[in-house]
Amino acid sequence: MLKSPRSARARVLAVLASLFVLVLLAPTSPGLANPQDEKSSVDERVEELQREHEGLSEELARVVAELEDAEDRMPDAEDAVTAASDELAEAERKDEELAARLTSAENAEKELQTQIDDGTDQIEDSEQAVVGVARRAYQNSGVTSDLAMLLQMAESDNGLDGLTRVDSAVRSQQRTITQLGEQRAANVSSQNRLDAIAEEISDLKDEAAEVVLEKEAAEAAAVEAKSSLDDLISQKDSAAQTIEDNQAATAEELRKQKEEQERLADEIREWQEDNGDGNRTLPGDGFLKNPAPGHPITSQYGWRTHPISGTRRMHTGTDFGVPCGQPVYAAADGVVVSSGVAGGYGNRVVLSHGKSNGASIATTYNHNTRNVVRAGQSVSEGDTVAMAGTTGSSTGCHLHFEVMVDGSYVDPMDWIS
Repeated sequence: MLKSPRSARARVLAVLASLFVLVLLAPTSPGLANPQDEKSSVDERVEELQREHEGLSEELARVVAELEDAEDRMPDAEDAVTAASDELAEAERKDEELAARLTSAENAEKELQTQIDDGTDQIEDSEQAVVGVARRAYQNSGVTSDLAMLLQMAESDNGLDGLTRVDSAVRSQQRTITQLGEQRAANVSSQNRLDAIAEEISDLKDEAAEVVLEKEAAEAAAVEAKSSLDDLISQKDSAAQTIEDNQAATAEELRKQKEEQERLADEIREWQEDNGDGNRTLPGDGFLKNPAPGHPITSQYGWRTHPISGTRRMHTGTDFGVPCGQPVYAAADGVVVSSGVAGGYGNRVVLSHGKSNGASIATTYNHNTRNVVRAGQSVSEGDTVAMAGTTGSSTGCHLHFEVMVDGSYVDPMDWIS
């Protein structure tokens, strides 16, 4: 039985509603991350990079962070494109399959309708043949030319031959009646099949409408996933090009900073040798005190690969997150070796603390807003030597604290009790 247009329309509307709900409830794909969350993640990485690599500008740190973000998201974005492409291919396959089934059903419908029409014509012909005798009998008061013919055949000289002819004529009429019944039954069966096919066609059309919606949604998802992937590729390529463009200048800057480190280390060694600190020793058990008590460590001492130059570089001290203008304290009793501006270190204070197990110990306090001690001045452990800041090659308020043993940089945390 054919479905009403209202029923088909209701099914399509139901499908549309389902798709809308799925879109609303579907989790955001990795390739289409929330822009605000993505920005927050990049911002956090920018801060981390600037803490790890003193002097790294926010602009270049952001380029590195965006490159890393793009590289991290690429696999998920590629998977999203693959998944969307698979969904689209499946929707197209279903669309083609339904189109073939619908064509087949419509062809079968046409064939059955032709059979029914032909059968109807045959029924009409048979009915006319069977009813003809009765009609003429009635019209001729019970005697028809057909009956007369049968009687003549029966009363012929050869009676047996006449009866045989009568019998043959009667049986022919009976076959016509039988064929009429069979054709009627065949037409009823064909009509039942036709009704079933009509209902199947209605269902297939409804299903095809659903698949069209699925296909359109899959196409939109595929386009969106591909666009997201293309954006990531563009972001990645652009960031990589920016990094490449800045590699030479950054490497030169790092080379100069390294030379400055070595020059300052030589100055400290020479001062300690010239001033003969052999009689001075670290108090107590030979450990230093924390120069920024109560403030967190934001970057540890150690080797790291610079994200722009790609070279390994030693972070020669420990960074403490001291706000600008807050005091920085002497880690032990000592003498001020120098107090002033020192290139990328900004405002820098250097203290010599004498010997520990035969080795000369010095500490440095860097990037200060201002220094509050002068060269040659004696200080005691815990005295304020500077106010924290962000001068020199620095991207935020902090204390870069170094410990030197015989003029070589060591991990400060190994010396702080």
